[in-house]
Amino acid sequence: MKNIKDNILWLFTIICWVFLAYLLIGGIIKKQSLDKNLEYSKAIVIDHFYTIRYTHFFSYEFFVGDNKYQGRGKYYPKSDALSVGDTIIVVYDKTNPDNNKPVIYN
Repeated sequence: MKNIKDNILWLFTIICWVFLAYLLIGGIIKKQSLDKNLEYSKAIVIDHFYTIRYTHFFSYEFFVGDNKYQGRGKYYPKSDALSVGDTIIVVYDKTNPDNNKPVIYN
């Protein structure tokens, strides 16, 4: 009985490590791709402001060719004055525009 519990514990531990490695390596690959293939675009802040655990986020959309893409970024309500319709600058991966992030608020 103890052998089965040990095997299940080892299997669970291995699965957790594989999952964490997948997240870490995936994030590194995504960041490297963005750094290697970056392009800039103007984006419009849309009416989707929300808060998760005391961190404030906003949403934006931009166009690459005829395709519309969306993204989100953090903002600080006490120091950032973002409103719906504001224009911001975003950087995106030209091979995958879904990989994007805000750079500058105008």
